[in-house]
Amino acid sequence: MIKTRKKQLLLALFVSASLISLVFGTNGAYAALKMETPTVKNSFEPMENIKPTINETFVKNNDDVLEKKNVTVTNNNEFDVYVRAKVIVSWQDANGNTLAVTPLEGTDYTVEYGTDWTKKADGYYYYNSILPKGGTSTNLLTDCKQTKKAPRDGYTLSVNIVTQTEQTINDDGEGELPFEPVSTS
Repeated sequence: MIKTRKKQLLLALFVSASLISLVFGTNGAYAALKMETPTVKNSFEPMENIKPTINETFVKNNDDVLEKKNVTVTNNNEFDVYVRAKVIVSWQDANGNTLAVTPLEGTDYTVEYGTDWTKKADGYYYYNSILPKGGTSTNLLTDCKQTKKAPRDGYTLSVNIVTQTEQTINDDGEGELPFEPVSTS
């Protein structure tokens, strides 16, 4: 008889614990589902970052080889910026189709870079100074020209410059550069 009573007591404890868990669990779940939070409007309005202008001069020599000279960047924003640029060289036809073969510097073309830009391991050229609002950088490229015929007829050397800007810490040019400039003496 004691064993039966023990079983009944254990069963009663189990049922009670289950009911208590069910009540508190349901109550918590109901509270979580019913909980409402007020809507918050994002009042932050970022400044519009206007793309910089790439300034470049094209010169055609006697052999109909196009040269790109004096490539600079102009800051069109209303604030000072840091600038980085990627120089992308490829063979392209008149329709903008790109050849899968990449031109080799020193073999297929020659290029002279400006001294106020530093090439980093990520392949970008970083301007060594803050570019003020409305300001223009010194030359990224001073001269670039094709020296060898393209591997396929109808293709010529294409040198595209892609730039990115980032607003400085403050608008008066007192910020620090986000990279370590390299001395070019």
